[in-house]
Amino acid sequence: MSEKPAVLEAALAPFVAAGHRVSVVGSHLLLHDVPVVNEHRQIQLGTLVSTFLYTESAVVAPATHQVWFDGPYPCFSNGRPIEDIRCSEVAGGELAPNVPARYFFSNKEVGWSAYAYHFDQLMHYWRIIADQARVIDPNCGRPVTAAGIWVAPSESPFCYPDACSARGNFGSVSERLAQSKVAIVGLGGTGSYLLDQLAKTPVREIHLFDGDTFDLHNAFRSPGAAAEREFGCMKVDYYVRMYSSMRRGLIPHPHYVAEANVGLLEQFDFVFVCVDRGGARKLICLALQEQGRPFLDCGMDLSLSSANEIYGTCRVTMSSPQKSDHFWGRVPTMEDAGDGLYDQNIQISDANALNALLAVMRWKQHLNFYAMPKAWHHMEFMVGATALARADLAEGEHAS
Repeated sequence: MSEKPAVLEAALAPFVAAGHRVSVVGSHLLLHDVPVVNEHRQIQLGTLVSTFLYTESAVVAPATHQVWFDGPYPCFSNGRPIEDIRCSEVAGGELAPNVPARYFFSNKEVGWSAYAYHFDQLMHYWRIIADQARVIDPNCGRPVTAAGIWVAPSESPFCYPDACSARGNFGSVSERLAQSKVAIVGLGGTGSYLLDQLAKTPVREIHLFDGDTFDLHNAFRSPGAAAEREFGCMKVDYYVRMYSSMRRGLIPHPHYVAEANVGLLEQFDFVFVCVDRGGARKLICLALQEQGRPFLDCGMDLSLSSANEIYGTCRVTMSSPQKSDHFWGRVPTMEDAGDGLYDQNIQISDANALNALLAVMRWKQHLNFYAMPKAWHHMEFMVGATALARADLAEGEHAS
């Protein structure tokens, strides 16, 4: 236990003192060896599970009175189900990787307002379940193994727990995004907002490719509020510093992707292409298709109207092993065919952010995080109409 943060030992010490066996897996606390009566009046063992968030300096108190349970549904000593705790069943039987659960329980003690400690929260359910088992066997409920604490080694890229996934109970869904390596090619407006979103996902490594410096104009089309002292540094270095307080696995590549190094992209599970020159786009995207890599190309086509208003589109085009024949009809590829106002190096932060969000959401659909009834491979958001057009389904799919 000496390698665990002192705050973690303090939070779990009451369980050990009471002779219980607990473990911490990711953002969940598991209380093992709960004696439970099944429908046949047999005594089995189950596990109570609670959301458990902690840092080196503090443990977050339980946010709710509700918990999960892995094991047979608890019954009274006569075999009748304890309906007072029933809430719902857990889809898929898993809350997060290595955290199985079958049922979600909800029960409040009389006069309950909040739990200050996880021990009080979990022992409330322990008593409800185990007391019925003791009617059948008064000696049950004693630890069947030595009391103690086990903390699963963390493979998370985050520097602190992902409280968002834990509080929303979609940890197992978030884990679908844990690809080994992804790359962002180009850290201009769209690429920087892409990084902002990807940094909050459990991707193990995010590689950043850009040979340009972070300058004054970049501060107005990127996330956060840059300090003036950052101007002139390499973009990749600036963004690694910016997000390293939140996560690990940010790999800077302070150079452009060109013919001499385009082969580096073959190592990635997914690539986001955010370049503003047709020639570079053509080189990169052709190589990715030859490598069989799935990727998304982002672009904006904005223009200034005679009424001095900006109009145009934000585009996201995907290429995958399942669908790529549409790609070159959708993206600009000539060196002199930039993306509208990009030729003047004019970008608008909200359009960049929207472009990035469309790309990230499509990537998440690709990994089954978001529902995707139809695998659209091209999307365009039209600024003037405030509308999203979709096209180019994978082979065998038909628009409804």
